[in-house]
Amino acid sequence: MARAPETGFYFEPITERLALVIEGSPYPTDDHWAYVGDPVEMTPELARLEVATRWPGVDPESLDVEFDTNFEKAVVEIERLQREERDKEPGSGEVDFDVNFLLSQAEALKASAAAMQLPGRGEVEEELEKGEETVGDAIARANRR
Repeated sequence: MARAPETGFYFEPITERLALVIEGSPYPTDDHWAYVGDPVEMTPELARLEVATRWPGVDPESLDVEFDTNFEKAVVEIERLQREERDKEPGSGEVDFDVNFLLSQAEALKASAAAMQLPGRGEVEEELEKGEETVGDAIARANRR
C-alpha cells in the first residue's frame, strides 16, 4: 500500500474522498490520491475549495474531511518503518561489484574486437590476387548450382 510522502490534505477523485494523511502513513485506500495542500497553510474549508477548483463538478459542501484519529496506530507504523530502515545494511545505494572482474571482461572484449576488425585494403587485394576467379566466374559458378 502506498504511503503519504508528506503530511497534508489528499483527495481521491473517483470516490471524492478528502483526507488528512500523516507523512509515512498509508493512504485510506489503494486508489490514486492527489496532494491538495499543507494543513499548516490551509484550513479544511480551504482544502475543500481547492478540491472544487482543481476538480470541476466536485461540490465542496458535500466533501467531508476524513481525519485519521487513530494516531497511535500511525505512530506504531512509522516507528516500524524507521526500525526497518535502521536495520538495513548501511550503504549509499551503490552496487557492490568486483573491479578486477570488470577489467578482465573489458580486456577480453578488446581482444574480441581486435579479432573482428575488417581487413585492410592490402589484405583484400592479396586475397583477390591469390584466387584466379573473377567476378564473372563467380557469378557463372553460382548459376551452375
